[in-house]
Amino acid sequence: MNEEFQKYIEMSQAFLAKKERKNYYVAKSISAPYPDYCHNLAELTDEEVRQIRALKEQYGNDFINHLSEVIEDEDAISDMFYGDPVDIDLDDICHQYTFTIREVNGDQVTMIRKVLVELTDEEYIKLLAWHLYDSHLVMNTLFYRDENLCRRIMREVMRYVCDEDAPLISHPFVFTMDEALDDAEKIRQENGINKDSGYLGLFF
Repeated sequence: MNEEFQKYIEMSQAFLAKKERKNYYVAKSISAPYPDYCHNLAELTDEEVRQIRALKEQYGNDFINHLSEVIEDEDAISDMFYGDPVDIDLDDICHQYTFTIREVNGDQVTMIRKVLVELTDEEYIKLLAWHLYDSHLVMNTLFYRDENLCRRIMREVMRYVCDEDAPLISHPFVFTMDEALDDAEKIRQENGINKDSGYLGLFF
């Protein structure tokens, strides 16, 4: 890793430390006939986390049946789980970042969908640093610069494109790294980096 890239890592770390982000927590559920737990990321505020911790202390494992004491919207509780609720891990905070999928039919964009991709702080910092290092970064060049990170992003995005039984999108698609591009541009402006703002990251 050269000195320039390390400098961009440090800039990205400083930026992420002050970036306002929503916190997500792993909601665990089980759905027959599948024996394995299903994991979903549930968005919770700090106050909701505090109150759910209190429920755990009061009710133990049965806290899951008292979530309505904290979250009044039953539909919101249902959306937190894929199956029968089991637990919420409040000790591991996760973060997600916005990407956009565009379905293309001929020369027409037939569908635009914003999706959230979970990345660790280390992964997102590296993604920002690569954008600063290479202002024309796209997914295929990211593959050669950081194959593991590229595959991680692709794997997460593909969850919105295919399920277990069939593809969810029937036409070619592209996806763009919207939030990372916006954040990288903010870092450039904050640090006086005179590089082009780059292009949208596309995957065909």
